[in-house]
Amino acid sequence: MASPQNRKGEDSMMNRLLTIFFFGTLFWMAFDFIFYAGLMVNYIEAHGIPIFFNEFFTDTQYWWLWIIGISLYGTIFLVKNKTREKILFFLLSCMLAAIPWIPDFGEQIGRAIFSKENVAYRFDNVLVKNATLLYSGRGYDYVVIPGNDRTLRYLSSKRVK
Repeated sequence: MASPQNRKGEDSMMNRLLTIFFFGTLFWMAFDFIFYAGLMVNYIEAHGIPIFFNEFFTDTQYWWLWIIGISLYGTIFLVKNKTREKILFFLLSCMLAAIPWIPDFGEQIGRAIFSKENVAYRFDNVLVKNATLLYSGRGYDYVVIPGNDRTLRYLSSKRVK
């Protein structure tokens, strides 16, 4: 049977873990939302890709980063007597998350994450070569073909592997 002193230590550890999880999730979600909203505006919408934000947000997450982000933000929140440093950290991370809101950077980051060059598609007896894949999600590829400025939507299954 656990002594009251030992029980208090277990409660304290559980409180810390819950605090890390709760505040880490809260601040990581804010960071993640700001980042992906910038990509949505300055990459997806700039190329005329007709998808909704919720679809884009959920389909493009790197979920393993959530563990790192939640742990980092939650742990920072638990640091005592460092209010100025915590505020500075959160402001700097919000500024970092807002980089995709700058049009040129949003385009470059979006291309680095989602784009592939020289992709080919086969439709019956027609082979489309040198397409630039801008984004792929939910069974569709959104591509630009050389000499055409419009974004076209092809079935992902038509992509030549």
